[in-house]
Amino acid sequence: MAKAFMPVVFAANDLIEGDSVYLGPEGWVRDVRAASVAETADAVPALETRAAQGVAGNIVVGPYAVAIAQEATGPWPVLRREQIKASRGTTIPVGPAAAIADAA
Repeated sequence: MAKAFMPVVFAANDLIEGDSVYLGPEGWVRDVRAASVAETADAVPALETRAAQGVAGNIVVGPYAVAIAQEATGPWPVLRREQIKASRGTTIPVGPAAAIADAA
């Protein structure tokens, strides 16, 4: 059985700052919620081509697709590793620490 397609955005590392960036409509952005989303498998190659242009232009390194869920505030990664990167912090609360953070 074929795996169902999940929408994706493209992430990479900025060559100057070294942090995670996402391919947006007009270039690389630091907020995943501003990223361009490939809603279908047919839309992925166009984003992949644009991401490769960022590599060729020495703007980013290592672009890759990140599966996302469309939330009310915009796209958000589904994998925990990518959520941590998108949160822009070194870590995000989990387990009991998450309950404390939610209460604050």
